[in-house]
Amino acid sequence: MKKLNNYLRCMISLTIVLSLICFSAVTSTAGSADYTYYNMGALSSSELTSTYLLTKGTVIVMYPDKQTVVTGSDAEQLVIENKVDAVVIAGVGSSSQGTAAFAKHVAKAINKPVAGIVSGYGDGSIYTEGTQGYFIGRSSNIAGTYYTEPASEKLANLYESGARPTKLIGHSKGNMDVANALYKLYNADKGDLYSGVNVITFGCGVYVPTGVGSLSQYLGSLDTLGKTNTVSYNNLTWVSGRYHTTNPYYAYTYMPVENYVN
Repeated sequence: MKKLNNYLRCMISLTIVLSLICFSAVTSTAGSADYTYYNMGALSSSELTSTYLLTKGTVIVMYPDKQTVVTGSDAEQLVIENKVDAVVIAGVGSSSQGTAAFAKHVAKAINKPVAGIVSGYGDGSIYTEGTQGYFIGRSSNIAGTYYTEPASEKLANLYESGARPTKLIGHSKGNMDVANALYKLYNADKGDLYSGVNVITFGCGVYVPTGVGSLSQYLGSLDTLGKTNTVSYNNLTWVSGRYHTTNPYYAYTYMPVENYVN
């Protein structure tokens, strides 16, 4: 009976912990990770409101010179109709608002609409996303195999539906998610769908399958986190004095993505 009671207490404790983790992940929004790593200052209050609490795999289209935001199936259709030039995926700790900020940053840099695919739930998903990236994403990328990931699945589905973006841009684990989608297509003998696309990564070097148009990777010389997660140094440029963040708020140490996405 005593052993049974101990078992029940353990199960109840585990259930409470898992419930708190799930609740945090589902209800979290832009937090410290977003404000640390992405250009949240580029978003207006209306853009923040429009991109609040969207689920993983949701597509968001941001514009460089106006506050219009398109989300969900309407945004997907814009990508499928090739009315956006680039698709971005942010890294661990990003929320839908962080995704919007990353997409807005790139949109301003290339002066064209950019789509972002939501890859996390903010600070509430740091542990789960970080664990997946380090233990699953890295090994899968090295092996050239696909792992289940909503953002990657969405990108692959967009390609299968007719999307042909000219650029795929990732940051941190987002790089692995981009590559993951390409490997899913490659291993299904659908490499022709992404043929010629330019892949640009920041803050983590990854492998991509054959058939892409180009691979350009950028890693800050002070980016310890990026170095830890890097699995490939192919086509990698070291950017002196830069850390893992892409947020211009950190004027002298952020990764200036705007210099490398055109």
